[in-house]
Amino acid sequence: MKRFLWILLAMSIYGHLLLAQEKTVSGVVTSMEDGSPMIGVSILDRQTMNGVTTNENGEFSINVSKHTKVLQFSYLGFKTKEVAFTSNHIKVEMEPDVVAIDEVMVVAYGTGKKSTFTGSASVVKKESLEKIKASNITQALQGQSSGVQVLNNSGEPGADATIMIRGIGSMNASSSPLYVVDGTAYDGYLNAINPNDIESMTILKDASATALYGSRAANGVVMITTKKGASEKGQINFRSTWGFASLAVDLPRQLTQDEFSMLSWRARYNGYKDWGYSETEAANFATTYLTNDFGCNPYNVAFPVGTDGKMNPDAKLLYSDDWRDALLSSRLRQEYTIDFSGKSKKADYYISGGYLNDKGVFSIQKFERFSTRATVNYEVNNWLKVGTSVSLSHSLREGSAGTSTVWFLRTMPSIYSIYERDENGNLITDKSGKPIYDYGNYRTGWIGWNPLADDEYNKYPWTHDDVSNRTYLEITFMPGLKWRSNLSVDFYQYNYDGYSSSEYGYSAGYKGEASKESDRNMSYTINNLLTFEKSFGDHSLSVLLGQEAYALKYKYLYASKRGLPFPGITEIGAAAVMNSMSSYEDNYRLMSWLSRVEYDYKDRYYISGSFRTDGSSRFHPDNRWGNFWSLGGSWRISNEAFMKQYSGWLDNLKLKASYGAVGNDNLGTYYAYQGLYQTGLNNYLDPGVMISRLPNKDLKWESNMQFNIGMDFALFNKLSGSFEWFNRKSKDLLFTMPMAPSSGFSGIDRNVGDVKNYGLEFSLNYAAIANKDFKWTIDLNGTSYKNRITKLPQESMDAGYFKWREGESRYNFWGVEYAGVNPETGNDQYWKNVYETNDKGEKVLVDRVKTEDYNEVTSDSQKKYLGDAIPKLFGGFTNSFAYKGIDLSFMIYYSLGGKLYDSDYSQMMSYRLGYSMHPDMLDSWTPENTNASLPRLSYAYASYLNAYTSKFLFNNSFARLRNVTLGYTLPRALTSKVQINSLRVFVQGDNLLTIGSAAKRGTDPEQSVSGTTDNRFPVTKTISFGLQLNL
Repeated sequence: MKRFLWILLAMSIYGHLLLAQEKTVSGVVTSMEDGSPMIGVSILDRQTMNGVTTNENGEFSINVSKHTKVLQFSYLGFKTKEVAFTSNHIKVEMEPDVVAIDEVMVVAYGTGKKSTFTGSASVVKKESLEKIKASNITQALQGQSSGVQVLNNSGEPGADATIMIRGIGSMNASSSPLYVVDGTAYDGYLNAINPNDIESMTILKDASATALYGSRAANGVVMITTKKGASEKGQINFRSTWGFASLAVDLPRQLTQDEFSMLSWRARYNGYKDWGYSETEAANFATTYLTNDFGCNPYNVAFPVGTDGKMNPDAKLLYSDDWRDALLSSRLRQEYTIDFSGKSKKADYYISGGYLNDKGVFSIQKFERFSTRATVNYEVNNWLKVGTSVSLSHSLREGSAGTSTVWFLRTMPSIYSIYERDENGNLITDKSGKPIYDYGNYRTGWIGWNPLADDEYNKYPWTHDDVSNRTYLEITFMPGLKWRSNLSVDFYQYNYDGYSSSEYGYSAGYKGEASKESDRNMSYTINNLLTFEKSFGDHSLSVLLGQEAYALKYKYLYASKRGLPFPGITEIGAAAVMNSMSSYEDNYRLMSWLSRVEYDYKDRYYISGSFRTDGSSRFHPDNRWGNFWSLGGSWRISNEAFMKQYSGWLDNLKLKASYGAVGNDNLGTYYAYQGLYQTGLNNYLDPGVMISRLPNKDLKWESNMQFNIGMDFALFNKLSGSFEWFNRKSKDLLFTMPMAPSSGFSGIDRNVGDVKNYGLEFSLNYAAIANKDFKWTIDLNGTSYKNRITKLPQESMDAGYFKWREGESRYNFWGVEYAGVNPETGNDQYWKNVYETNDKGEKVLVDRVKTEDYNEVTSDSQKKYLGDAIPKLFGGFTNSFAYKGIDLSFMIYYSLGGKLYDSDYSQMMSYRLGYSMHPDMLDSWTPENTNASLPRLSYAYASYLNAYTSKFLFNNSFARLRNVTLGYTLPRALTSKVQINSLRVFVQGDNLLTIGSAAKRGTDPEQSVSGTTDNRFPVTKTISFGLQLNL
């Protein structure tokens, strides 16, 4: 250790001596487009790795080594330029790089050039993120990157999107990517990050890009880089937006009271006939008992539907309440952000504040976020640099619209009133004259439900407080040799306060309830990184060595009590009877050692290798350590001498390949290898414990072997793109192995499964027009992949709508094949397999016939694979235009193929007491409508009408106009008169149009990756107006 310190000291002294032997070079940098000075251009001396940026006049001054002959100039959107100088003052012109060959992007534990990177990654810049109006940053990634499947499957404000990078990484454990903020893994809530604080997001997709994150990178990495000061002239930026939202896909039209009454009559009439009654008896019974099925009579006559199934001409409604109109409304969404930033030769700073108030479209919903961030970097001297970034966020949410609420909105019949009424339909009021909400104890469906009443009587807000810090110290021992220590802390506190009324609603029977929940999460990461970069002749070498320690502690507490003495008391201590209480704690540790080597020869041949070993507390000491690695290489063919003849039109051509292993220790179970014990009371009311999960010291990492091969190209300084093929195999997946019931356990966890994802992805960018006044760019990306199970612990496994078998997809639907409606009877039909036994005693399929008896086709021998939920192709298509001060852009997200089992639709396709139906049922089979595609309604066979078959399995191809933005930036000549650098006003729309079969059924096509629906709150479409001000 002493020898190592002496070496570091010697290198430091040597480095300082080198730094002392300097000279000064100054100059000015202008744009080749219009000759104007360029602000913020980076100038680098590759000998000393010393760098500066140009000021607002395009001027710079840099101290360089006396051996330095060439300076490197780089700026986003312009070609990197190396300029040889012979005097101490130079002039440099920068050429626009329309195809962004030399773009610098954030990668694992550092930055890298896009042109030299051997891995697979894509960058989403702030300009693209700002166009999507989202409360959560994950929602803005949709359609922005190939290989990344983003499903915005909830329209609730602040909700996380589902993100999967290159397919399904596990069968039972997590398939979510790792999120990294400013170089370190992030454990806070994603909606605590203000999207306006983000500079860029980089998605790392293959092992060469992710292996340095080891055990947490099996499902890819999303790297978030926040803003920092970039201009020597201090700047103030203000941005505000105001908008309104509605459902991107409207819910199915609600049946009118008359329609619902006649359909209910039809279901009862057919049901009585199916039970053996005559047509006359069935009609009389259906008419007589119709209002009994409702639990009330909203009409002024005793029998609103006659024996002919038609409305009684004398029937008039006593009231008409619109639940959807009351619960769904377009309300103001407003957001304000302000930031102050700047830099000098020694320091840069960025301070921001933000406020978001997003009420969504659910009238009892509310989401507020207050956020602030401060970032400071300071160069103490020419060998020491320090920096810190702190972010704070406070969020408040009320009125969450869960699956039950969406189910309520879909199926609440219009015959039921929002408020209590007397037999004549008049409102019943309280002592103050205020209408009393109706919880519907008389109803035959949705008994005890009234979300509007709950909003007034039963408050259940939650708050979320987040604190995040990134602090570093960087020492330059000598040119190219740096030591960096990072300390990162993420903390959040979640609090829930529940209250249900002791006076009204479902909880009045037990005198109300008060509940509290507290979740506390604290994590920290410490890493130490030593980097060495050196260029010598045609060779460049970069070496990284590092150590990292990570710790997380999570605590959970929940309690509820019932029996409040009088209304208005919400504290849990005031209640009389304990209802429930639970608590637990999770502690997790990770120790890591990591390294990376990158080599470049003549800017043509690139080789990279990385290695990381992780020790996780989730596994037994015998299996605690896992090794993760990658190898990558690329060949930049366009830089070869024999390609110079094509340099006039071929800007870049690169082939690349990588292979490596990453891991997944997020198995979805705490203390994975240890046994768990359940506590409680025995028969004698004494406390005791019993084992609930068997220990298994052999549990280990889920590993992920990834192979990637690709090609990057750029032509005519206009067209650029990439094509990549990937093969990702997940091994040692966690499954529960069944055990004999006599053991007292259902199973034990083991690493016994494999699954793979393989496919092709592409991205294309075309600068159709690029001149001073007019710019037009087109972006297109797409991904096509397949998922296959390659190893299971048994021949097949039932998994809900799916049956897992080797060689099949994780989400290939398995079930009964629907055969349509029998035009003669109006009943559903199903395909039935007919088997015969051959000479060898084997059952052989000889025929397929139609049957109306669902019970004949419920065995496995009658079922088949019905189609895969994974789309065949998905991606985004973007066009951006700019003419002088006007900018216009639009982005379309598309998804082609893939099946969707629409249970949201099926739940409305049969008759159930007290629940409404889909308007499609108005066209169901009748003796007068024998060619109908939907069967006849019958109360007798209601349970079979929405049974799981291919009847409700649909092709889920769709396209969505994800964003349209139109803006205008006022002329600088005008704004400069009032000391304004720039002022832009804009209007934008999100999710304005959705095309596809699901939308026609009133179902949002963006559902779960599994291709199933669950009454998720639909995505919203918004129209916003705003302004951006720069001072």
